[in-house]
Amino acid sequence: MKHLRVSCREAEAARHALERSGVLHSAYLPQREGDSVLWPLCGAADGDVVEREPRQCQRPAGDYRQQLPSTLRRLAPRGFDLLGHAAILRLSDEAEPHAILIAEALLASHGQLRTVALDSGVDGRWRVRALRVIAGEDDLVVHHRENGLRFEVDLRQVFFSPRLATERARIAALVRPGERFLDPFAGAAPFAVSAAAAGAQVLAADGNPAAQRWAERNSALNNLSSENFEFHIALAETLLPSLRDFDRVVLNHPTAHLNYLEPALAATRPGGSLHLYLLANRGEDATAETAAALVERGRVEAQRLVHPFSPGRELRVLDIRRGSS
Repeated sequence: MKHLRVSCREAEAARHALERSGVLHSAYLPQREGDSVLWPLCGAADGDVVEREPRQCQRPAGDYRQQLPSTLRRLAPRGFDLLGHAAILRLSDEAEPHAILIAEALLASHGQLRTVALDSGVDGRWRVRALRVIAGEDDLVVHHRENGLRFEVDLRQVFFSPRLATERARIAALVRPGERFLDPFAGAAPFAVSAAAAGAQVLAADGNPAAQRWAERNSALNNLSSENFEFHIALAETLLPSLRDFDRVVLNHPTAHLNYLEPALAATRPGGSLHLYLLANRGEDATAETAAALVERGRVEAQRLVHPFSPGRELRVLDIRRGSS
């Protein structure tokens, strides 16, 4: 069975993130391996996923799919995104005609849920999820907690994924107090707020005009000040060429990462870090194309799986160190 391996220090944050995403397998127990904890999974999760023999709990797990007719149980997804009072479902073509029945079963089985929406994928210029409420209240302004932080966002206006919670915690753990941190595709600013809360001096930006309201709201919710968190409405292609000497840059535009690699690297100080997010085919080494684009200006130090994206595709992150020139 697949397990998510995390350090003992990150174990509780990882557990909460997995529970919110609906992918923590409650029928099995976590396991300890040295300085790591292994959480059993019932769906896709971001991070270091390993295969281990499962340890059965004494009590059976609850599963909303048990409320469905037996013919539909195999079609209904076990995992879903949970953000506050809302659950976000991705359904196969075969399952979609039964979407309302599946959503109502999910709503009935989770007392905290008030809304279930169907996710048809990321759409439009600002890469916002195409969501349609199919059960419960028509309310997609959600309040979400992760890694000890609070976020509020309208999911119809700005992209937000709880599946990046562990990755955001990883980046925040790398931050050194006082370092200059740049996120040019910030959205509602979950990466940027996480970095600022860890002590970084943050510049966040997004071209989506709706992002400013939620980024500034999230800054306020987490008691950040204008001294260490600054947000601008700006297109990355306009903003990046004017910036230099950031200690750490997060470049989270997986479908167009190479378009922004050069200006993002130029905005990173020599010896600084660039975290580049991209989509790759499962089993494929994603470093070759990026390494060729870097030439001698930087090097890929690590490649990590963030989470499965679709059948055969994965979201990856490349940790890049800028060279001395």
